[in-house]
Amino acid sequence: MNTKEINTEIKKRLEVDSKVLDELMDSLSVIIKNEVLEGNSIALQGFGTFELRKKSERISVNPTTKQRMLVPPKQTLSFKPSSILKEKFNQEN
Repeated sequence: MNTKEINTEIKKRLEVDSKVLDELMDSLSVIIKNEVLEGNSIALQGFGTFELRKKSERISVNPTTKQRMLVPPKQTLSFKPSSILKEKFNQEN
């Protein structure tokens, strides 16, 4: 499902105007981006938590050449599903 399909589904369920929905989705996206970039986690009840994680530098080995390289530290965005979401996945399997 892509953004357009998500927006169409939300419009059907909430019966809202396209312009209002676009503003809502843009605002939500900006809020999540800003909070995560500031180092805060975003918890959406019943869905999960987005947070920024810091990975420290490490040494990696190229398996072909056996050359060792230093991989610099970096930040990654992680998502941890809520227990409710996990339960729903387990029930469907």
